[in-house]
Amino acid sequence: MEFNVLIGGEGGQGAFSVEMELTEALTRLNYHFFATKHYMSRIRGGHNFHMIRVADQPVHALNGGKWEMVVALDDETEPLHKPDLREGGLFLSRVMTKEIAEEGKKRFGEIRSANTALVGCVLAVIGVAPEKMAETAEPGKEEYLKMGYDFAARWNIAGAFPISAAAGCPVRFDGNQALAFGALLGGCRFVSGYPMTPATSILHYFSEAARELPVHFEQAEDEIAAINMALGASYAGVRSMAATSGGGFALMQEGVSLAGMTETPIVIAVAQRPGPATGLPTRTEQGDLNFILHAGHGEFPRVLFAPGSILETIELARKAFDLADRFQIPVFLLTDQYFADSVQVVEEEDIPLEPSARECPVLDAAYKRYRLTEDGISPLTFPGLSDARVKLDSDEHDEEGKITEDPDLRKRMVDKRLGKIERLKTEAVMPTFSGALESAAVILCWGSNRLIAEEAAGRLMAEGISVSVLHFGQVYPLTAAMVAPYRLEEKKRICVENNATGQFAGLLKRELGLAVDHNVLKYDGDCFTVEELYQTLKSLLA
Repeated sequence: MEFNVLIGGEGGQGAFSVEMELTEALTRLNYHFFATKHYMSRIRGGHNFHMIRVADQPVHALNGGKWEMVVALDDETEPLHKPDLREGGLFLSRVMTKEIAEEGKKRFGEIRSANTALVGCVLAVIGVAPEKMAETAEPGKEEYLKMGYDFAARWNIAGAFPISAAAGCPVRFDGNQALAFGALLGGCRFVSGYPMTPATSILHYFSEAARELPVHFEQAEDEIAAINMALGASYAGVRSMAATSGGGFALMQEGVSLAGMTETPIVIAVAQRPGPATGLPTRTEQGDLNFILHAGHGEFPRVLFAPGSILETIELARKAFDLADRFQIPVFLLTDQYFADSVQVVEEEDIPLEPSARECPVLDAAYKRYRLTEDGISPLTFPGLSDARVKLDSDEHDEEGKITEDPDLRKRMVDKRLGKIERLKTEAVMPTFSGALESAAVILCWGSNRLIAEEAAGRLMAEGISVSVLHFGQVYPLTAAMVAPYRLEEKKRICVENNATGQFAGLLKRELGLAVDHNVLKYDGDCFTVEELYQTLKSLLA
């Protein structure tokens, strides 16, 4: 059983607050849910809508079918979304939501009580008793929720779509919170950035965390300063990260290349949105893969992670800092607006909590920062720990870090840096496979499409269609070992991406010689829904 509700309203009208309060209440009440949003690039006005899927089993994607309930906070919601209301569904018209607002102002002298009352009304519809609401309410909001329940009872909709609270001990995350939490577990102690949707809430998270944890957050004057601050902090001895989106990352190119030449560890989070230029700044896309893959002038190694679930995000964010330190390279974490802003729950017992930290070896005065070693990885220490002189320069350099133009030494230094790629391949994160090895078809995906593809494939398998899913949480470097166990050459291969040119399909062909039979591409600024992908795949596989 599941219950899908859409809340529509103008920017600044409170729909986001309703989503926030509702998902917090659902978490405290031990419900499984998934929530995401569609919002315009303006402070006030325009039409935004928030979508919440509540179920009696884990759900991690937007269903995309008919709505059981639509709540109108503006006049646009009815013509836009009421046609998608299921038969027997509930529609709270603008007249009804105004009635709640007026009653809240009359009873409590606070018009914002209407947002909490709407939460109480929705909770009543899925069968939450007023006593249970009061137990989990924020202090001072118990009566607001009760008022919402009373309206549901008056309109005879309380208990209309009952859903069982079946989660064990849920913890609420959105994608950006999961990334930031994983970074803290990875020993991140310095974060810099300039606010840019949809990465901004990563910076918000760290600005709050810095009040209680040993991490420093710096809002830079621009993205050029942000990446150079992070590089400086890493050189000084702390694990560091910069966070941005595609347009901001465009300004970081020279800094990325500087990290490559100086072999300075850094993690860079890039939350993708549609381009070019400003594009659709509050919508989603996976259009920056090639950009990140080739970012920075010159040739140097890097790793690109693109997690597809909350737990995978935490794990890969933590791992990113370990890899950056060990191989002295930039490591990228690619997400997108859909994943960054979506809210869901995971079980507390499943969250990895093992922290890691940077090692700070103490070396003597004979230290050579760029010593040519057999494995290509030079010793790394930090200023002030010992008599070691820690030199770096953006020019090509010798083993001590002094500028050189010697052609033979130049070649050896390039080979040393690029030699890390083969070692990185031995530590590649294997893709996640779901389904039967003997399936006739396989869906290939990366990043945020993982859980959408897995649920769509599950529906197909339940109908007897032979299909599996292979999701890549690491998109570069790719290795033959990543795909060898799955006999992909024997299957019909379908690649699902949120871009117009099939960038990951192209990468699979270039790196592994693996061609796909079909590209399923979406690039209108919206994510796939389970229903949409299910229907598209069914037409290809039936």
